[in-house]
Amino acid sequence: MSEDYKPTYIHEQHNNNCQQFFGPITNCTFTMPAAQPSSSRKPKATKQKNAGEKKLSGKPKTLKYYIHGNKGVLRKQSERVYIVFRLWNNWGWIDDHTTAEDFETFFVGEPRYCNITWKVSSTILTILLQELLQQPYIEKQTGCAAKSLVEQQFSKTANSDRTRLDEDSEVKIRLTLLILDIRNPLQESSGRNSNDEVDIKVDALRAVAEGQLRSTKGI
Repeated sequence: MSEDYKPTYIHEQHNNNCQQFFGPITNCTFTMPAAQPSSSRKPKATKQKNAGEKKLSGKPKTLKYYIHGNKGVLRKQSERVYIVFRLWNNWGWIDDHTTAEDFETFFVGEPRYCNITWKVSSTILTILLQELLQQPYIEKQTGCAAKSLVEQQFSKTANSDRTRLDEDSEVKIRLTLLILDIRNPLQESSGRNSNDEVDIKVDALRAVAEGQLRSTKGI
C-alpha cells in the first residue's frame, strides 16, 4: 500500500511475533495467547549436585611402624606384630574375628580401616596408643594422635585417666612396647601355626615390664 496510508507515528518496526495492518480489515477474528506468569518465563536455576557435597571423612590413620627397604628388619617387625596380635587375642583385648592380616595393617602407616574390634576398656586402648606414639620405633605423623585413633579407628571414646588402669593392664602395655622394639632380644616362636601362647617366648620381657612398673612406682 502507498505511504499515504501508513501511520505517521511508525518509523521503524522492531517487534517480533507481531503483525501490523495498515488499512480496513473485515470478517477476521484475532486471538492473543494468554500472558505467561513471570515464573514460567525464566526457568528456575537447578542446583547441580556436587559429588563432593557430602565429603566422607578420610580414612583413619594407622601407626607407621614397618620399615620398608630392609627385608631383615621388616621380617623381625612382622614377627613381633604377630606376637602382639596373639597376646592381645589371648588377653581378650581384641575379638576372635580380628584376623592377623587386618591386625598387621594397623602398623603400615597408610590411612585405612583395619577392622580391629576392641573389647576391653577404652582407657587401656587410649593409654596404650599414647605410649606407642612416644616410642622411637613409631614414626611421627601429622594428625596421628591417640584420641583420633581411638575414635576413628576403633569407634571408642578416648579416656586417658591412668588411675583407672590396674597393675596387670599396665604390665601388658609395657610388655607390648618391649616386644615391638626389635632392639630387645626375643626368642623365636615356633611359628604362626601354633595356637599355644606358651610357644611365644616373652617371659623375659614380661619380667622386664614388671620391673619397669615397680621402678616407676618407686620414683
